[in-house]
Formats: sequence, structure tokens, C-alpha cells
Amino acid sequence: MIPFTVRCGQMKSSSFEEMNEEMFKKLLKLDPFTASSLGLHDPYDWQMPHGGFKRLDDLTKLLDEWSKKAHAAAKSEDLTIDQEIALEGLDLAAGLLDFSINDYPLWKMYPDGLESPGGTLFMMISREYAPLETRVDAISARLDLLPQYLAEFRSRFKGARAVKVWTQVAIEACDQIPSFLKFIEVTARSKVPQRMTAELGKNIARVESALGDHRDWLDQLLDNADTEFAMGREKFAKLMKLRGFELTPDEMLALGVKYMRDLKKEREQIAERIAPGRGVDAAAKIVQAASPKTFEEALKATKDEMDKAKQFIIEHDLASVDEKAILRVIETPAFLAPIIPYAAMFMSSKFDKVQEGIYVVTRPKDPKDLASHLDYAAIINTAVHEAYPGHFQQGVLSNSKHWMLQLPGNVENAYAGAETVEGWAHYCEKMMYDHGFERNDSAALEMLNGAIWRAYRIIADVKLAYGDASIEEMVDMAVNEVGMARNASEVEVKRYSRSPGQALSYMIGRHIIIGFRQKLEKQLGEKFDEKSFHDLFAAYGYLPISLMMNAVKAQMIA
Repeated sequence: MIPFTVRCGQMKSSSFEEMNEEMFKKLLKLDPFTASSLGLHDPYDWQMPHGGFKRLDDLTKLLDEWSKKAHAAAKSEDLTIDQEIALEGLDLAAGLLDFSINDYPLWKMYPDGLESPGGTLFMMISREYAPLETRVDAISARLDLLPQYLAEFRSRFKGARAVKVWTQVAIEACDQIPSFLKFIEVTARSKVPQRMTAELGKNIARVESALGDHRDWLDQLLDNADTEFAMGREKFAKLMKLRGFELTPDEMLALGVKYMRDLKKEREQIAERIAPGRGVDAAAKIVQAASPKTFEEALKATKDEMDKAKQFIIEHDLASVDEKAILRVIETPAFLAPIIPYAAMFMSSKFDKVQEGIYVVTRPKDPKDLASHLDYAAIINTAVHEAYPGHFQQGVLSNSKHWMLQLPGNVENAYAGAETVEGWAHYCEKMMYDHGFERNDSAALEMLNGAIWRAYRIIADVKLAYGDASIEEMVDMAVNEVGMARNASEVEVKRYSRSPGQALSYMIGRHIIIGFRQKLEKQLGEKFDEKSFHDLFAAYGYLPISLMMNAVKAQMIA
């Protein structure tokens, strides 16, 4: 086994670094799911975190102790740029955790106890980071512990009222888990020793029995659920300030309205070139007519376009690429479909020897929606946003940096760094188009459709968080103003409602990145190097935007 310090990578030999590694081990012991997601599998893949509030309480105490020790160590020695940023990130993680526990306690409002273990188990069965026999053994061990985890999770809600709409989402997800367990069992059958298959089957049966109790509990919660979920103006403003935004929520809302208006005008101009005199709807039908005939064809087209985007950034020297990294494109598992209406990227793990990501695409409930979800022009935009040089590219480069620079996003908090991750991917869409990647009117129309959707997300995010709009009103706006299918809109808006500050991250992040780049270009003049900017931004990609900009600026201007 590789020594822990070697696997984590040293910033600098110091007491600061040694202390951080000690505290990191304590963090992983508290939350083995985080260890698995980072690619630290042994022994953590065989363990489960505590499902109740105890884990959050222990995590609060750990971060408090960690922060005190880190600041004490920092006073006694000189820190590198990355260490200084890591210290700021540690403080931010502690502040956001406190907010998520006390200011807006989602932990006792959203009763989906299967989202975290289900997502982790999906990655374990899907990623080939170890022989299947090893992974199945670990999965079986976690399934054996899952009933206890669910019982602990239910204890969070004693004396509390869950949110009705979120409880309905949790029920739908719970109903999909048995099919996922069947998928695991079928995957393992005849490929691992019989004794292991038998043990896996026994533990799956235990989980299925426990799911019955869990489903009954959710039904009881629903009877007494709360219809209110809004965070409120004061708390939302506090959250945005904690995350390091200079913009207020009201300013963000105004930007969303302005972007939506301006982008629609730009889309009308493109539509006129595609369907002269017939308007946006006619242009959209023409674009959507060029689409895969089946969902399976759409999956293949997505993978092919991602490969093209990768080759384009190599040939045009736009960013550094890890040629050994692997990206797989598969259908979204049924148990995740209720919370992923379109698609999602499961990022590569920090410590895995081979960087492997999984992009899941959700099969439309109605086959007639295939063209509106997955026409060829939309697939082009998706390839850039999700793969190269978007999420996957950024994730691989970020994983080359020290693990502490990912800390704010690996404790339970309020979407730290979402504006950097999603803002970067959204920025890449236009940047690649401007450089000539698949540059045509159809691709431009879909890129603008995506940008309008992201502008709408700002409006929906702020209004839902404020309590100024209902889920139904925002679904209607998505259908009427953005042109989204109603089924997908309902899933999307329900997700926005339980993740305040996440949906606005796309367009607000892009807005900040473009402004930041323009300032650097003006300051550096001919010395500004686009590839260096892209590589640095991607490498610090999991940091909140304020910390990321400090890191990039310090190294580009040094």
C-alpha cells in the first residue's frame, strides 16, 4: 500500500502539512463516503458514516479543532501560496458547515437517506479502480451496514418536519433502489466467487427488507410534511456573502433578468438565419429534426463529440490534457433518474491512479422528448460543457493539486465552489465556439438556448430562496420562457428548491470569469497567455471563486 503522505502529495515539508494530514485522516474516518469519492478506497470502501446528526456534530468539532491548529502552525512558519489558500478554504468550510447546520438545516428537512449511499455504491460498481471481486466485497459490506445507516438517518427527523415536495422526491428515489440492487447483483453474478455472490444476495435481501420500513417512514413523514422551504432573504444574502460573492442576491437577480432579455434577442437573430421570417420555434424544430433516432444512438453521438472536443483543444493548444484519463458515457441508473432529468458528470477521483469519469445521460420518460433533449447541436454544447474543456477536463487538472484545495467541497456545506465548477463549464461553451469548434448556426442556437436556461436559473434560484415564487410558478416559467419540457422542468425546479445558490452558479460564475479574464488581459497585455489562464483556472477549479481568482492572479502576475 502506498504511504498516506505520498498519496496525498506534499505542499511543503512542515508542521502545517503534517498537522493537516493528521486531521484529514480523522475527516475520512468520520466520512468514508468522502474517502471513496476521493479515491482512497482501502479501508474506507468497507465502512459507512454515521447516518444521523452525530456525524455533523463530530465534523463541526473536527473543523473547529483543525482551524485552531492550522492557524497556530501558520504563525510559526512561512506558507506557500497554496497553503495560504488552503487555510482560507478550511475556514470557509467551517463557516459553511455551521450555516448548513444552524441557519438552513437541510439535514432535517430533506429526507432522502439513500442519495449519498446510492451515489457512492453506483461509483463503486461503475468505476474499475480495483478488480470487480474487491469492489463487490466492499459493496456487500456497505450494504450490510445500510439498514443501520438508514435507522440513524431517520433519527435526524425526530421532532422535525420534512418538506413535502422533497419527501415526495425521496419516496420516488426509494422506489427505484431495488432495481439498482438488482443491477449490482446481475453485474456480480458469475464474475466473482459463489460465496461472495451468496453474501451479496443475503445483504441485498436485508436492505430490501429495510427499504420497506424506510418507505413506510417516508409515507408517515409525508402526512405531516411542511409545504414551506424558502431560505428567506436575510439567510440567502448571508450564504452568498459566505461563499465570497461581491454581488448581492438582488444584483444577481437583476443580472439574470438582463441576460435573459439580451440572450433572447441574440437568439432571434440566429433563428432568422435558420428559418427566415418564421421565428425561434420554427428554427428550433429545424435544429431538433437533426437528432439521433434512438437513445442508444444519442449515447454514441455524445461520446464521439466529446472525443472531438478533446482533440480540438489539443490541436489548438487551448489547455493541457491528460491523455491517460478515461471518460465513459452511460445511461443514468433508474434510482438516480428522479434527481437527474437530463445528464450529469461523476467526476474522476482525486487519488485514483487512473483518472476516470462517468457521464450519465437520462433516458427521456417520453421517447417523443428525445429530439428536444438530445439533438446533435445540443450534444455539441454538452460535450464542451461536461467533458472538454469543461467539467471532466477541469476535474482531472484539479486532481493534480493538493487535496486541501478541494476541502471546501468535501464537507457537508452549501455548494462551495459551484460557481467555479459550473461557471467554468458554461464559460467553455462560448470560448470553444469563438475558437471555431463546431461553429454553425444550429450549434449557436443550442448554445444560446443553454445560456437562456442558465439565466432563468438565476431568477428561479433567487426567487425560490427568497420565497417570492412557488415551484409551480417557476416550472411554468421554464416551460413558457425557456421552452423546457414540463416533466424535466418539474424535476429541475424541485432540485433548485432544495439547493439554494447552486442553480445560479452557472451564469453568475461565467459572468465573473469573463470579467476576471478581461481584467487580467488588460493588466498583462501581450504577456497574457490563454492556455496558462485555462490551466490555472481548471487546476484550482474546486475552490470558491474568490479564492480561485486570488490563486490564478498570484501566479499569472508573479
